[in-house]
Amino acid sequence: MKTTNFTPDESFKLIESVIQQAKNRFEENGAAFILWGIAVPLCCFGQAYLISIGKGSISWYPYMILPLISIISFVYYAKKKNQTRNPLALISSHLWLFTGMNIMIIAFGFNSYLQSNLTSIILLLLGIATAVAGSFIRSSLLLYCGLILNASAYVTFFIPWKHQPLFMGIIAVLTFLIPGILLRMKHQKQDV
Repeated sequence: MKTTNFTPDESFKLIESVIQQAKNRFEENGAAFILWGIAVPLCCFGQAYLISIGKGSISWYPYMILPLISIISFVYYAKKKNQTRNPLALISSHLWLFTGMNIMIIAFGFNSYLQSNLTSIILLLLGIATAVAGSFIRSSLLLYCGLILNASAYVTFFIPWKHQPLFMGIIAVLTFLIPGILLRMKHQKQDV
């Protein structure tokens, strides 16, 4: 194994390069944020509608598309092997994978135990993952979105259950769709 001695300046540049690569990979063109920023609110608003027409017992049905979207996203990013992997990108990928798996397990396996606290826990997990990912890649946009998600988790404890899907849909638009569109516009400006 060959070791290379770096000067402090070279070490700093290498670290900055790794962070920038992870940031570029994570932010890409905002597609993932736009995808989830559309899918989650649609599910939330669908649930809110079903509750409003008295179909609360089946109001969770719209969320059945989210595992399918997760699989499609996973396959899409697994096929994009042309990008170099760096430690921060790997950590970010694992962070979102484990967060998503836990949200699915909690939502589909423990919803009857958590009842009106389910939305709060999901928002809390999303807030932590978004804020940590934003911190890793030094993205103030994602960090602030994570903080908004985190704060909204605590607000949700005070919102009646039948209004929580509407609230979560609005929060998803604010923290995923709008940032995704901003990232896309930023990416398009860089490509010009």
